[in-house]
Amino acid sequence: MRIDLSGLKLIDTHCHDFALSRENKSFAKCVSMTGDAHPDRDDESTLTYMNLIGYMRRYYNMPENTPDGEVIAHRNRVYREDPGEYVRKLRDDSRVQYYCVDIGAPVEGKLHTAEEEAFYKSVIPEHSVREIVRIEPIMRELFKEKLSFREFTDRFLEQLRQMIREHDAIGVKSVIGYHTGLAIELVAEGRAKEGYEKYISGTGNEQDEKALRDYMIPLSLNVCKELGLPMQFHTGFGSAPMCNLMKMNPIGMYSLLNDARYKGKVPVVLLHAGYPYVKETGILVNNYSNVYSDFSSMIYTASTGACQAIFEMLAMAPTNKIMYASDTGGYPETTWFAAKYFKEQLGRALEKYICDGVISCGKAMEIAENICWKTSCQVYKKLNEIHG
Repeated sequence: MRIDLSGLKLIDTHCHDFALSRENKSFAKCVSMTGDAHPDRDDESTLTYMNLIGYMRRYYNMPENTPDGEVIAHRNRVYREDPGEYVRKLRDDSRVQYYCVDIGAPVEGKLHTAEEEAFYKSVIPEHSVREIVRIEPIMRELFKEKLSFREFTDRFLEQLRQMIREHDAIGVKSVIGYHTGLAIELVAEGRAKEGYEKYISGTGNEQDEKALRDYMIPLSLNVCKELGLPMQFHTGFGSAPMCNLMKMNPIGMYSLLNDARYKGKVPVVLLHAGYPYVKETGILVNNYSNVYSDFSSMIYTASTGACQAIFEMLAMAPTNKIMYASDTGGYPETTWFAAKYFKEQLGRALEKYICDGVISCGKAMEIAENICWKTSCQVYKKLNEIHG
């Protein structure tokens, strides 16, 4: 039994923009997951890179033995000749309808300029772009001002609400896992104030920073609750050496997920399926009515392990509580490839369930539609304003 999902539309609920000016000299770096300096041959030796180049080769109607360099040279030529037309064709082929862009990337480093943002919106139809506000860049800029703790929290809340309004944001995001981990504790105001004052003075330790950052999460969730928005959390793997994988298991969010102020009241989205903690993430999605997950980044970077990871998530998570997302950016081909490859791998997983007598063909298509776009419209309610 074959399940063809190629014609199914998608909503990419977590991705990043791209601009020609940001591209690395080596195309292979588009598959790199590390900030650690390494030779191009390491990226070129990954199955993710080989798979991506294979998809591109077939998309360009090139023979299978066409060298990688020729594929990339062709790509560079047609992309630069007419960026808008090139991206439009990729978008039409992938059938991604909406891109929910995190406007606060990267975790550290220079944010995209106005010109780079304008480039992205010139090649992606404006009505197809929705934005997600990340809290850490707001905090980072306020840290520089050395405000009092009360001024800091007041300004943070003011600027968070302002950014949500200005960007008509459909959600809020935190990458606290990158900084101090996902074992988020419910911190008293006094301890948070102490941690803040030590942190901005340069005399604090990791526990002071953690107390401060943990305290900011409920403040952000309060805004989400007030405005009816979901909050995303980076979970699982990320860019080393900053990402400490030992601190990235979403199981650490136990105290936060059981906080009565938000439990069942604010949608919490555990990004990246918590990969490699996929089973744990699936259990959380199963156990908490307001907890959801997506397949962002995992499908793209897990490569040939993507189908197995889908099985692990579906083993526990309700199929109407997981969503498609790519977490791709930087290069338009990665966003296109993630969408194409995801539908292929999801189809393979559903075929197995049909063959095993677990579900019918009709139920398989229902599940696929939920994951690909229907659930995202329910979780990101402001998306409905343009989705209709």
